Amino acid sequence: MLRYCQLIGPHRSGEGFTSMNALRPDTLKPIEVILTDVRAMKGSVEQLIHRFRQAIENPERRNRQSGAYWRHVAFTDALVRLRIFLEQNFNYIESIGLLALTRYVFELTVWLKLMQKDSQYGFVYYRQILDKQLDYYKALRDHLTREVVFLREVGAQEERLMDDRLKEAVQISDPETHKEALRHLIDDVEKEVDDRAARKFSLYGEQARTNGYNFQLYLIETKVLPGVAKSIADLEHELRRFELDSPPEAKSLPRQWRWKDQATAAGMDDEYAFIYSYTSRLLHATPVSLTTDHKNLEPDEMRIFLKYIHIRLRDIIEMAEQLVAPGPSVVN
Repeated sequence: MLRYCQLIGPHRSGEGFTSMNALRPDTLKPIEVILTDVRAMKGSVEQLIHRFRQAIENPERRNRQSGAYWRHVAFTDALVRLRIFLEQNFNYIESIGLLALTRYVFELTVWLKLMQKDSQYGFVYYRQILDKQLDYYKALRDHLTREVVFLREVGAQEERLMDDRLKEAVQISDPETHKEALRHLIDDVEKEVDDRAARKFSLYGEQARTNGYNFQLYLIETKVLPGVAKSIADLEHELRRFELDSPPEAKSLPRQWRWKDQATAAGMDDEYAFIYSYTSRLLHATPVSLTTDHKNLEPDEMRIFLKYIHIRLRDIIEMAEQLVAPGPSVVN
């Protein structure tokens, strides 16, 4: 059963809170019916994952220069993601999560519909994987370069602070106070430096507090950054090879992905207009979302979005079944 007690939201008047337990049973039953149907899809999704993996892992059918091959890879990835959603996202339902999931399923459906219509979109999918991975590693490299500067500054601050506190302790004339200052000197300096460093976003801040800032700096410069540089070089090489190997018709497909344009191409422009407008009210920290009393979805709204997710999941399963249906190879 759905945990109704956790589905809590304000009245439309904005005054107080209403537990789902307090709502009429006729408003709850449709939600539970949809959720039961959605959860039941997991078996079909798992079977499809197995069939798609068999197709893309078959050496005789594996052709990386085929848009249809990458379409199969995309459908496999999509089905795995859906299985995770079915396992994790339909036991506890709350407004922000439901809206985010609705938007994700919409965008996923756009991708799969376009690939169903034209297998060359498989190349678009693969190119975006390479582009996004390259963007990630370049951003990581830039951040790590800033982090090296940050760790070097913190290490220098720690050394200066240690020297200053040691000089202060040496000047203490009372023997007991002198011993006490020396006993706590290292811990006090580390705490002060760590407190300062904690205010800065750092990927390796926790490790630096354990390893020491200068040693963590050494590890990043000698171990992490070279690995990132190699990943960037490998991806740039793969992108160059992709440009040479992909067919001319694939190169005419969109490089810049705009959801409005792609939703129109997939015949889903009406859904785009509604879903993006509706979800943005709560998903983005805009003045409207901050000031409105409508912080959570009402049961009827939940039912609408759950029904949309249910329908689109069925569509995705049907598209996947068509691709792996017995017949001529669709991977080569």
